Amino acid sequence: MSTSDKHNERIASIKKNMKRYLNLLAIVLVNFICTIYANGQEIKGLNLEGLEDKIESLVPNAVKDSTPGLVIGIFQNEELIFSKGYGMANLSYNISNSPEMLYNLGSVSKQFLGYAFAILQSEGKVNIDDPVGEYLDNWPEFNQKVTIRHLLSHTSGYREAYSMSELAGRTIGIDRLTRDECLEVVRRQAKLEFAPGSRFTYNSTAWVILAEILERVTEQSAHAWVTENVLVPMGMKTAHIESFVGEVIPNAAESYYFEKGLGYGAPKSNRAIFGAADVYASINDIFHWFSNFQTQKVGNESVMDIFLSPYELNDGTSTQYGFGIRNSMHKGLKLYSHTGAHESFLTQLRYYPENNFGIIAISNFEGNGWIATNQIAEYVLAEYMTFFEKIKHKAFDISMEQIKQLEGTYLSPYRNEVTNLAIINDTLTIWGGMQIIPISENRFYSKSWGGEFEFIKKEGHSTQLIIAYEPVWAIGTGVTESKYQKVDEWTPSLKDLKKYESSYRSKELETNYTIILKGNQLAIQHRWLGEIGLTPITDDMFRSDQDWFVEFRRSKTNEIIGFNINSNRTLNVFFEKNK
Repeated sequence: MSTSDKHNERIASIKKNMKRYLNLLAIVLVNFICTIYANGQEIKGLNLEGLEDKIESLVPNAVKDSTPGLVIGIFQNEELIFSKGYGMANLSYNISNSPEMLYNLGSVSKQFLGYAFAILQSEGKVNIDDPVGEYLDNWPEFNQKVTIRHLLSHTSGYREAYSMSELAGRTIGIDRLTRDECLEVVRRQAKLEFAPGSRFTYNSTAWVILAEILERVTEQSAHAWVTENVLVPMGMKTAHIESFVGEVIPNAAESYYFEKGLGYGAPKSNRAIFGAADVYASINDIFHWFSNFQTQKVGNESVMDIFLSPYELNDGTSTQYGFGIRNSMHKGLKLYSHTGAHESFLTQLRYYPENNFGIIAISNFEGNGWIATNQIAEYVLAEYMTFFEKIKHKAFDISMEQIKQLEGTYLSPYRNEVTNLAIINDTLTIWGGMQIIPISENRFYSKSWGGEFEFIKKEGHSTQLIIAYEPVWAIGTGVTESKYQKVDEWTPSLKDLKKYESSYRSKELETNYTIILKGNQLAIQHRWLGEIGLTPITDDMFRSDQDWFVEFRRSKTNEIIGFNINSNRTLNVFFEKNK
């Protein structure tokens, strides 16, 4: 294979994994490694003995002195007690990672803008319960009011600009994306994806809008206002907010991926949209951010309360999310946390206010430096945490006939996620082969993964599946439930598939897709996206190779009139059949 072909494979790989990259904006695996220096103090109740060995035992083999790596800082009681970098910050010039260098924090950047809004709210300069349209020109009103608070809490119902750009054939991080283009995504949106406040859906578009609102309120650029009123007075004097694509940021680390057969690559983002991301900071800068949770050098108790208070959905459910920061529990201790991804940087921030203890870990080597920050916290704070004995499940004997009734395809309520259960070697499996063991007539358990699976059957309804698990981005902070409904599987004939062939257009995206039958499979053809295969799920519904869900719509006379596309963060993007 030629170098050119390999390069093309790389680009194809980037596009194919773009949804994974987006999810990494809510769900990112954090990589870091550190060595420790002790400052000689003894901190009562904290287990620091052997901490260096503990961290070393968690270090992945991929991180070497000559590879990209990561940095870590551990904070306690107004002191940075451990801090070090591993691996290289710049491979071209052999510069090592260090606590003094700057790293792009990705979505961890959101909390600094969130804190700015908490300050403005406390000073009466903005009302976060005002409609967004009061601050922006030519802004759609929709049928339900969307407020600034909805933007801050990921509950607005607005489109995700990143997802919409991808559907239009643009590659996130490579193709240019500006703030104005993000705003235009919402201006072109026909209706809200859901009622504001009814659902938490991680949404970076909202944070781009927030930066625009801040500029209207303060009559100053968002990056300048946050720098002058939050970062610098807090002591984050080397932190820097990227304000334009290609800006030179002194002392900033590079991030890298490794492609077998090609070597290291340093991705360059073609967007600089403060609000959603683009704060560069050092470990020493984050030390001052941790310190401010207690000292409130910037802000006050009222500001902090506004900033941290979790939003409650319309039904009263807590989102465990404040203004750009997660507010949850970890084994009995309150935890403020967030993760971030940008280029090949991965960041995780954890702060335990009751112990005034924080961890910041930043990788510049994608997932190759994965280490569990929750395990470090559990090691140090063990005396304060509540550890529950792991439940020892006993296998429950059910018949093969009962198991066969559970086999099949299950679809999420928003029709944007599917999971399949199959019997392999007389055992029920999920996700391509992971065994789940019955522990009662309707409950199963995964030994390898730890999640539980409950099947609920109601007369006149299809079987519901509830999966209870701890998300990898928030291990130790509580169990999350995902719900699915069993659907009838569908194997369309070639004659059936032929009926979907046509050209379709999205007015919202100004984009055409052509559906063709290639061999025995439908595919989407697009000028920039190329050819995307479609696999049948249930009647009129397909799953694409890009992990979009394509559901065709019919008229009252059963004629195909178009289709909707649903993805992880974007729902019901309609493509009308061309006549």
